[in-house]
Amino acid sequence: MTTQKVKDWGKMPEVSIITLPPARWREAKKLRLEALLAEPAAFASSYEDEVAFPDDVWIARSKSAYERDGNMAFYAEADGKLVGMAGAHWSAKAKLRHVAEVYGVYVSPDQRGGGVAPRLMRRLLAELRSMAPIKKVSLMVNTEAPAAIRLYEKLGFEIVGTAHREEKVDGRYYDLHYMELHLETD
Repeated sequence: MTTQKVKDWGKMPEVSIITLPPARWREAKKLRLEALLAEPAAFASSYEDEVAFPDDVWIARSKSAYERDGNMAFYAEADGKLVGMAGAHWSAKAKLRHVAEVYGVYVSPDQRGGGVAPRLMRRLLAELRSMAPIKKVSLMVNTEAPAAIRLYEKLGFEIVGTAHREEKVDGRYYDLHYMELHLETD
């Protein structure tokens, strides 16, 4: 007989969804690098690419997201530690400024299954809905990430296409679904 380990949800710390002041850029960097190591096929960037960034790149990223200068990011925090993130960016170009693209969705393994990702995404989508020019939200997701795909579908995203062999990680190719959510129909 085997026993299955079950999370004790009663002892899970309270999670808050926050914006991160630029002074906390080191924490954002740490979580992003953790994400790139833990889930290399989930992101277009790699740990090797981003670990080499100088501090001023991380500082500028944090400042831009906090000030909503073309992008925004929300973080999940438990017991003073960042445990999740989700961001979106958009173009200033007149023809594209109605579209926001989701990026960097990640929840630390010890927090998965507790509703952190849906809370992050709902907060992100609520903020995007409040921005007058944004009418559509798009994202790309690895076709081998069924939990992520289910989450996005529950939030109203639809698969609109699949890019085959779009990513190559450790010599293996991955397909990506393109998904979108229309915030308003014209």
